[in-house]
Amino acid sequence: MIIPYAQGQSWLHRIDPLSKLVLILCIALLATRFQTSTEQACLLLVSIVIARFAGGITWIGQWKALSFLIVFVLPLFIITLFTAPGRTPLIEVGVMSITMEGMDMAGSVSLRMFTLFLTSYVYIKTTDPQDLVASLTQVLRIPYRFAFGISMALTFLPLLQEEGRNISAAHHIRGRRQGRGWGERFTWWTTFTTAVVYNAVRRVQQTAAAMESKGFGAYPDRTYLRPIMSWEKGRILAIIGVLITISLGWFI
Repeated sequence: MIIPYAQGQSWLHRIDPLSKLVLILCIALLATRFQTSTEQACLLLVSIVIARFAGGITWIGQWKALSFLIVFVLPLFIITLFTAPGRTPLIEVGVMSITMEGMDMAGSVSLRMFTLFLTSYVYIKTTDPQDLVASLTQVLRIPYRFAFGISMALTFLPLLQEEGRNISAAHHIRGRRQGRGWGERFTWWTTFTTAVVYNAVRRVQQTAAAMESKGFGAYPDRTYLRPIMSWEKGRILAIIGVLITISLGWFI
C-alpha cells in the first residue's frame, strides 16, 4: 500500500510539517506509554476524530487505510492472546487458556498498531513533500542532499504504483491476462515485473541526468523557489501537544 499526498484545505494541510511531526511523535510516545486496551482505545478514538475533522479524511478513507492493517494485526492479536501471562482465566481450551490480562494486552498491542499507522497515514496525506523538504533544510538545517532523497522517496513510489497500473491495463488491452495455471501466472508476473523495473530504472536515469545537468550538489547551499510555511500557529500547537503528553505521561 503506497500512500500519496492529497491536496486539500483542511486545518492540518495549513500546519507546517515540523509541527505536525512533533504531534505525531507525541501521539507515538503516548501509544508506547499506555498499557491498557482502554487507554489505547481512547487514543485511537482521538486520532480518528483528528483525522476526520482536522485532516479532512473521510470515515471511508480511514476504514480503507486501517483495513489494510488487519491482515498484520490479527495474527499478532492471536499470538499475544495465548502467550501473554495472566492469572484470571476466561476460556480454557485443553492446555491453552485465555486470560483477562492476555485479552487486555492483546487489545492494547493491536490498538497501538492502528494508532501509529493512522497518525502516519494522516501525516503523509496532509503533508506536501516539497514543504517537508523546505522545512528540513531551512529550519532544521539538514543537508539538502539528504532531504532531497526523502522527497524523491515520497514522490517516486506513487508514480511507480501508477506506472504499474498503466502497464497492467496495457496488458489487459492486448489480451495478456493472467492464466489459470501456475506457469501462465508466473510468465505474466515476470513480464509485468520486468516492465515495471525497466520503467523505474529509466525514470531514475532521467532524474539523475536532470540533476547532473542542473549542477545539483555542486554548492553547499541552494536557493528555493517555494517559501517555507508559516510555523507560528504550528509552534503553539506543538507546545500544547508536548505539554499534554508530559502531563498524561506523568499522571497515568
